Amino acid sequence: MRLRSLELEEFRSFRHLSLAIDEPGFCAIGPNASGKSTLLEAIFMLATTRSPRTSSEREIANWESGTDLELPPYARIRGAFERADGLHDIEIGLTVDDRGTGSLKKQVKFDGRAVRATDAVGQLKAVLFTPEDVSLLTGSPSQRRRYLDIAISQASRPYLRALSRYGRVLEQRNSLLRSFVKSRLAASTPRVEQELGFWNAELTMYAVEVLAHRLHWIDNLSGRAREYFVELTGEKAFSISYRSRFVAPETDENGLSSGLLGSQSYRQRLSAAFSSALTSSLAEELCRGVTVVGPHRDYLSVNLGSVDVGRFGSRGQQRLAVVSMKLAELELLNEAADEPPLFLLDDLFSELDAKHRLQIVTALDKSAMQVCVTATDSVDIGLAGLSQLSRLELSAGTIVLAPRG
Repeated sequence: MRLRSLELEEFRSFRHLSLAIDEPGFCAIGPNASGKSTLLEAIFMLATTRSPRTSSEREIANWESGTDLELPPYARIRGAFERADGLHDIEIGLTVDDRGTGSLKKQVKFDGRAVRATDAVGQLKAVLFTPEDVSLLTGSPSQRRRYLDIAISQASRPYLRALSRYGRVLEQRNSLLRSFVKSRLAASTPRVEQELGFWNAELTMYAVEVLAHRLHWIDNLSGRAREYFVELTGEKAFSISYRSRFVAPETDENGLSSGLLGSQSYRQRLSAAFSSALTSSLAEELCRGVTVVGPHRDYLSVNLGSVDVGRFGSRGQQRLAVVSMKLAELELLNEAADEPPLFLLDDLFSELDAKHRLQIVTALDKSAMQVCVTATDSVDIGLAGLSQLSRLELSAGTIVLAPRG
């Protein structure tokens, strides 16, 4: 999988940009606020349709855009890419509402045809590492859920569909719970049982699909990330586990396997366990007015032995733990697509010593994937062993192609 070109229009500091991308990738070099991270943000949006830098995508559109034509602020991203089945292009247009509400309209096209955002996710696959990714371990559980959802959604369209439907059903169920709270209804009230029955069944169906995919992904991610972490640090007690308020049924002594997770009997046990958890938590839900169990409340736990890396690990351990997870994610997306995804590295090497730089570059060389890197200094790229990449020098939203080396 190779990104061949990138076009930006009114995207943050880039008013207009048309960039051809070499097959191996590129290295963008420039001072802070020069726009180099914006390039990676735009590429990752083409893969996921969502910005990795902000939850409010209104700020992406240059606020001076459209003024000459008396139009509301807008932004556009377009990328042409090649994969095993040929050449494709994907385009995302963002327009700020012109009625003063500040809301955002997003339009997505794949191969020139308007599609839903969910149909565009994962057409181009990419893994992004930024210095802020340490917050995956140190931040809130919602950040780890978001990371998990984005990764699996690129690999599995059924997962993305189930996750989307789960979210819609959850919203309906929460609305119903709030109405019960307002009416001060008890769990034993016939109306509660009758009206919740349908939404419980719907929520359980999609929750099981989401849970089965997540458990399978974590099982594979943990084992592969452990291998990378051992290679990077020598420590063998690394593990990633999935934490849930409701306890999933016990699996075999070898852990979760693809065959087990794909079996109907296992999904039936998941369904029974989740339904039981909904029943036992009803009293609490009628006090709080929200659904308190389910995939929307679960999270990842990353540990060294019995130690939570996010809470008690050193900064170096946390950074290398996330690097290990990202390298493992690359493998899983590679297998899902049967071709390597893009790897986007935002100023990673400035915080790693020569040994770890070499280990990461060696891992990348084995995969023959396209790599797009940013750095504040060309010395960092030379030390990292990536001097063969095309070098882009950035300054205030402008780019100059510099000689290699």
